[in-house]
Amino acid sequence: MVERNHPLCRAHYLLRLRLPADFPATAPGQFIQLACRRPDGAQTSEVVLAHDLEWEPGKAIAFQQPELLGPLALLRRPFSLAGRGDDERGPWVEIVHRVVGVGTQWLSRLKVGDSVDLIGPLGNRFQLPKDRSLGLLVGGGVGLPPMFYLAQALQAAGWQAVAFVGAQARDLLPVNLDSSVPPATDGQPALSVQEFARYGLVTVITTDDGSLGLKGLITEGLTRFLKTLSPAQRQQAVVFTCGPNGMMRATASLAAAHGVDCQVCMEQAMACGMGTCQSCVVRVEDAANPQDRTADGRPWRYRLTCTDGPVFDARQIVWE
Repeated sequence: MVERNHPLCRAHYLLRLRLPADFPATAPGQFIQLACRRPDGAQTSEVVLAHDLEWEPGKAIAFQQPELLGPLALLRRPFSLAGRGDDERGPWVEIVHRVVGVGTQWLSRLKVGDSVDLIGPLGNRFQLPKDRSLGLLVGGGVGLPPMFYLAQALQAAGWQAVAFVGAQARDLLPVNLDSSVPPATDGQPALSVQEFARYGLVTVITTDDGSLGLKGLITEGLTRFLKTLSPAQRQQAVVFTCGPNGMMRATASLAAAHGVDCQVCMEQAMACGMGTCQSCVVRVEDAANPQDRTADGRPWRYRLTCTDGPVFDARQIVWE
């Protein structure tokens, strides 16, 4: 059931869903599959798929199927978990979605008390190595939600952490800003983003057009910070990243250049989220499959983002 649904910026919404008491445990990096249509009545999958199309010669076709009467999101949509909580009313989860089509437009119109059909939690999770203690969270756009949830887990595990937040412009940044702590234009971390500050994390904000924080790509902010770390601090650091593939590839390359481990939360289009449709493949290095090799000789095979991931060691990924 919808408990909260409000815009974070001109394109992104925060949706909180109240769940049944027996909803399974979740962890940062996991996701849920949402049906972006009414869970009851005329838009259930059974009704959508059950009708035959009847036509009598000489007469106009009387369409009855919802999928023919108007736009309808038939397939579920995957959304990373942005947070999880449990209180006297039971568990809840949060997601952040960007309005880009029929399904997310439907989500943006949900009201408090509306019902939503979901499957989850799905996928694996970020790993927090016991011999590390510094997390560098790099999130761009709709890749930010798992970073919010990860910040909660890092605080509970006693890690120190710094968040790096990137967007094209200020009005596309899906965060709540603290008006009393303006983000630095030189890339210095500050307690500017409420979603991270509540867990004690400072944030570096970058925008492509310079409308907020440091002007430039998110990797510019990460580069500046990595240069300030001592060799011992780099040994303690792990980069966690989610966002567009180009951003994650650049982030992984930057982490490798500084000798820092990196975990990537891949974002792929998927229909089922459970390994059935085989649509969310990603190329992963695999020495056991020598017949398929990249141009530079690396053996690889396809893995599924939904069941083998979505979190992978960045060194495994064969970037497109």
